[in-house]
Amino acid sequence: MCCILHLTSASKILKDNVMRRIVLFGLVIGLMTTTSWAELDCPPDSSYHIDMRTMLPDGSPNPTYGQEIATGLCACMGYVDGIEINGNEVTFTIRIVDNEPIRGVELDIYHNFADLTYTSVSKGEKLENVTDEDGNPRNMTLLGNWLDDHVKVLGYSTSRARTEGNGEEGDLMHVTYTLPEGGVLPDEVTFYFGLANLPGTSMDPELLNVVCAYPDEENPASVSTAVASADAESIIPEKFALLQNYPNPFNPSTQISFDVPEGAEYVILSIYNLLGKNVNTLVNEVLSPGRYTVEWAGNDIINNEVASGVYFYELRSESFVARKKMLLIR
Repeated sequence: MCCILHLTSASKILKDNVMRRIVLFGLVIGLMTTTSWAELDCPPDSSYHIDMRTMLPDGSPNPTYGQEIATGLCACMGYVDGIEINGNEVTFTIRIVDNEPIRGVELDIYHNFADLTYTSVSKGEKLENVTDEDGNPRNMTLLGNWLDDHVKVLGYSTSRARTEGNGEEGDLMHVTYTLPEGGVLPDEVTFYFGLANLPGTSMDPELLNVVCAYPDEENPASVSTAVASADAESIIPEKFALLQNYPNPFNPSTQISFDVPEGAEYVILSIYNLLGKNVNTLVNEVLSPGRYTVEWAGNDIINNEVASGVYFYELRSESFVARKKMLLIR
């Protein structure tokens, strides 16, 4: 079996002896989740920062010390309005619009519901799919810890990893808390960031802070604790899109997601090696609108394992073509 294709609708497709299991978006066995996104409004303007450097790198006095200076393009953060529940664990998702690449994250997260005990933090798609300046896959470390009355989150990289910085909204991280036995969530939980730093790439990463909007103490986020299934109409993509595969690098398999809008056309998803040779074709058909996820097991068209190395995956239709890079490590 070369791949498994998941679509966000309630139908099934059987083609070329490849079974593609279709699941309703937002429904996972043992896990309930809302589908509301943060829908952040984040203008791609310059952000500003008080320059606290007394000297420049060459040792000369800093002429802009104490002044407000432009330090990069805006990034904005917010909460998904809804939660994931798995047993007595409750997960809240923070999303981001990164108008330019960011190299890390530092957050102090406060909430107003004492029965929630911090458990863990995990990377969202924005921090999973990071590369260096040349587009090579890299890794970003994400750590979290409870400090007195808030969660301290720190994301960093020793390999100059950076997000894509494409100006699109995506999941930054997922923060999980535990409820005590018999605990009941209120209708809403209020969150705010006491500290919000996003080191960027336009200038010295120790100076650059591109956060233009986020829930702070004066304007906190009231996050609904409702758990809801998806409305099929709300998940029809407006345009074609090819997402970064996950995990990346990978072994033995990886998942590739892409969006198909209304007015579906013939869609081809292919895998190529560095020489440009087509090693496998995962999708080759007309698809209904929705988000699809294909699993590639690192094999060729006749199901032989391919060697370690860099591969490209390409989504092509009559009106759209996009290609991304991934790394297979055996």
